[in-house]
Amino acid sequence: MQNIKDNIHQKLIITGRDLVKSKGVEFLTARKLSEASGCSIGTIYNQFASMDDFIAEQNEITMLEMIDEFDKIKTTPDNFKNLNFYIDVFSNYVLKNREIWNLLYGFHLNNKEYKLSIRYKKLMLKISDYCYNDFNKLFLHLDKKRSKLMREALVLGLFAISSLLSTTILDNRNKINKNNICRIFSNTFLAGITLLERE
Repeated sequence: MQNIKDNIHQKLIITGRDLVKSKGVEFLTARKLSEASGCSIGTIYNQFASMDDFIAEQNEITMLEMIDEFDKIKTTPDNFKNLNFYIDVFSNYVLKNREIWNLLYGFHLNNKEYKLSIRYKKLMLKISDYCYNDFNKLFLHLDKKRSKLMREALVLGLFAISSLLSTTILDNRNKINKNNICRIFSNTFLAGITLLERE
């Protein structure tokens, strides 16, 4: 019985992900998911307490995919170069998975009251902590509190820019290299921290 329940759960997750990738975030409703999966709306709500729970699980998959991409990075002794590796992987993932990223971004933007699971929070923390060691080695003179604040500002800034990457606004702008937008922002931010350190 548990096996059947797990299979239905997995089928809904895969179908929902395919819907978002092919049709867009706005197409992900219980009714559309029901039509695409062949499962009743009641079955969907037996598996997930709400569509927010369904989307949260989709976002966990997205974060796991990004973590998998980060884990493939071959780091070097150059901390600045390593930070840029992470930023490039991040922006490439967003550009290749626009609709999936829009699902995650929109969820965080619109669901401030939703109670995130501990697992979800740990995945978010793991993603933001990838640059931790390289950032700290690059800015040795920052005290712990300031370093944490600067890292969080960098991650939030990149997250905000990711919404621009995941839209089609820049698609017709041939002279703009979308892959470099996150790198330009982060390097400008890092240069700003360097200037602050000198004061």
